Amino acid sequence: MDLSLKEQISSFIRSLPNVERKHDPMSEEAYFYGLRNLAHFHGPRHIDIRLSKPQQEEALRRHTAIEHQYAPQAGWVSCILETEEQGENTKRLLKEAYDTCVSLKTSHKLAN
Repeated sequence: MDLSLKEQISSFIRSLPNVERKHDPMSEEAYFYGLRNLAHFHGPRHIDIRLSKPQQEEALRRHTAIEHQYAPQAGWVSCILETEEQGENTKRLLKEAYDTCVSLKTSHKLAN
């Protein structure tokens, strides 16, 4: 049986080291790297991803994401999961978001 795009994306996120699914009052399925909310779903075809500002600008410019309705100032973007191409674009953005989380945690450790 083929996995839905949401199931594929959830599986991809869970494969990233040190990412945990945690309770979030805004979503039925949220993923965190440490204390940072990395991404969360709103239903079966909508995921919000927290990017750095430059990554956000690039994703919006390339039309691989749409502007987040409530918190674009924090780097959030939204992705719709309806096609395989959208699924692949979403995985790329999630990897970028994850890499940002890792680098932020690493730079924070170096500063202490």
